[in-house]
Amino acid sequence: MNKYLNPKEYNILNMIFHSEEPLSASQLIKIQPELTVNIVQPAIRKLLKLKLIEVADISIDGNVLARRFQSTADAPDIIEKMFMDDYLRFKRLISGQSLFSALLRADHRPNDAQNEIAELEQLLDEYKKKTDKNR
Repeated sequence: MNKYLNPKEYNILNMIFHSEEPLSASQLIKIQPELTVNIVQPAIRKLLKLKLIEVADISIDGNVLARRFQSTADAPDIIEKMFMDDYLRFKRLISGQSLFSALLRADHRPNDAQNEIAELEQLLDEYKKKTDKNR
């Protein structure tokens, strides 16, 4: 199975991930009318197989029982692993500096970029201290 998410699958995951309560397929379609059952159902199956979402409960939607979905507790770790795998593949093609530069250029909010730079600097300092102790 392809572990990469297309834009529509990512969009569905994002809606479920950021929702305060579990969402059914019909609720996802109501939130974004451009989605159809033929788009949502396969995306949900894929996200379930990747263990990014899980069935939270079953509710009654009109006269029909509907599964409602929420993100799994492991979803952030799985997404981080997917990102790290991609990073390692791309690192073979372009430099780490170019990758980090692209990440910062992708964020069009200067304040957020400044915060991320500060966090990266802190992580780098901690990493340097840790590796210096191991020498």
